[in-house]
Amino acid sequence: MLIILSFPLGENNMKVISYILLIIFFHKFPLLASENECQGAKLRIINKITAEKVFYDVPLSQTLELDNAKIIIFRCIKIEDDGTDDEIALISHKLVSRQDKTDFLGWVFKSSQYLNVPVNPTFDIKLEECLVNDPIFLKKSFEIL
Repeated sequence: MLIILSFPLGENNMKVISYILLIIFFHKFPLLASENECQGAKLRIINKITAEKVFYDVPLSQTLELDNAKIIIFRCIKIEDDGTDDEIALISHKLVSRQDKTDFLGWVFKSSQYLNVPVNPTFDIKLEECLVNDPIFLKKSFEIL
């Protein structure tokens, strides 16, 4: 005895079936880009007054204290794709002076450096690279010209 269940495929049922097929497709064939979680970040900081360029190797969740601000890096991710590799970091930037309430919490991109950056009156802050190996301690280095 063969029982055939037939029910009309309404609009909602078609949406459910299409979502299930999309989930199965993306689970079976993941997107080509891969994300690599990193253990720290290298920041390039230029003093706008003295033009001094300094690099900091910052471990995740450690505070980098500048003259007028505190910076914390929560995540740093390398996104590897066939032709468009990028590195992004989740950064918190808080000015020490409470006159300005321009605290920043957001993603900073290496490829598009001026797309989303913390605003600091003294320092220009850029993401130089994400560090795969844990730097353990904060490290300061200068560029030799």
